[in-house]
Amino acid sequence: MSILYTCKREKIEEIMLIDFSVANFRSFGEEQSLSMIAGGKFKDHEHHCVSMPRTEKQILKTSVIYGANAAGKSNLVKAIDFVRDLVVFDVDPAKRIAVNQFRFTDTADQVASFDIRFLAEGRIYQYGFDLNISGIVAEWLVATNDSNREVEIFNRVGQEISLGNLKSFSDDGSTSASALIALKQLGARPNQLLLNKVVDLAPEKRGSLLHSACWWFTACLTVIEPSSHFGSLLTLLDSNKEFSEFAKQFLETIGTGIDALNVEQVEIDTDQMPKEIVEGLQQVGDSEAVFSLGPGSDMRLDTSDSKKMVRRNLMSGHRIGAKDYTLSFSDESDGTQRFMNLLPALFYLSNTCHVFVIDELDRSLHPLLSYQLLKFFTEACPGSGQQMIVTTHETHLLDQDLLRRDEIWFVEKDDSQQSKLTSLANMNVRKDMRIEKGYLHGRFGGVPFIGNTDRLMEFLRCEVGES
Repeated sequence: MSILYTCKREKIEEIMLIDFSVANFRSFGEEQSLSMIAGGKFKDHEHHCVSMPRTEKQILKTSVIYGANAAGKSNLVKAIDFVRDLVVFDVDPAKRIAVNQFRFTDTADQVASFDIRFLAEGRIYQYGFDLNISGIVAEWLVATNDSNREVEIFNRVGQEISLGNLKSFSDDGSTSASALIALKQLGARPNQLLLNKVVDLAPEKRGSLLHSACWWFTACLTVIEPSSHFGSLLTLLDSNKEFSEFAKQFLETIGTGIDALNVEQVEIDTDQMPKEIVEGLQQVGDSEAVFSLGPGSDMRLDTSDSKKMVRRNLMSGHRIGAKDYTLSFSDESDGTQRFMNLLPALFYLSNTCHVFVIDELDRSLHPLLSYQLLKFFTEACPGSGQQMIVTTHETHLLDQDLLRRDEIWFVEKDDSQQSKLTSLANMNVRKDMRIEKGYLHGRFGGVPFIGNTDRLMEFLRCEVGES
């Protein structure tokens, strides 16, 4: 596959995930960690790494996670999404936080714990919280200051909030301190994160120290589940001609038959819309609110004019012989729709930093297409801070010509049904080993245990008579 565009990368501060830890959540009992820090002993594919500011360490651009069905791959993605949702979206004051703790233990009511380290605007942040169904038990935010020393920004235990000394941060630390002092006086509800209250502030009132942390969650971290859609896809296609052309070229290159993409807009009277949809859109404080209607379709409300609502539909063009045909994008194949929603991860390589977490990368995609997608991601913009963390069953990706050994992870359940994360980097694997073959033979774990299917056939009691 030829590269469809040249990377015109300007100087952008990196926005990257460093590591993520989770405990007592869904199938994760004891704490498990996914690390994006590159292993120092691996020298292949050096362009897959980005230097971490003010350290000798490097961060990987890609992680590919394998495991049997029900091993816990999707639960890792759900854990990351759970953290993002609690930071970005408010919880109904009258409701409890819907936390799903590990059940196969006598201590299932213990706290679920989440901890995430990330890079934002050249600074390393560590953020985390503990909670149970009663609410937030603990919450903390730490960041490196101008001297590269870790400084506590705030620490919360129950409803008690203590603030760190932010004077060592030259870039608007006083503004962030003032914001936290005001929020401390107001307090946070038992079911609300303090960082969520910071997100609700106007950016200029957060101070750059807090704003960078909020921005990482709200604008830079994107989780794409198997059936989900990239939320701002239509806006991106409608407003960014470069992305629209990039998407069209890519869809042509992979043989979808699509040679044109257009966004149709139809104005709708809000009086004819369901009341709950209109009210939900009007509650959004932004200048524009968008409500997804499924693949290739959404509703957009201009909040400055509560009567103005537009339905947008993505249309795809096909040229057959000398005649042009137009289809609703929802009529395209599942694979085409899936790939279209992954294209922003490739396009953003050229001009911004983003962390994409994708569950079931190979869903509805041909094995060669999954391979080329990852190859494009790692090679199109060497040294960019874009990250892609994916789960998959596609074994063709287990290729050392494509991935480093420290970019490959396995999830497997132990005898107590707890999901365990293991990196291939911690195993004795030669550089010339055929990893796919070893994986399918069970050498690295993460494959299903299949018992004697002959016993199952007895239940069918099929009697095949002679004709």
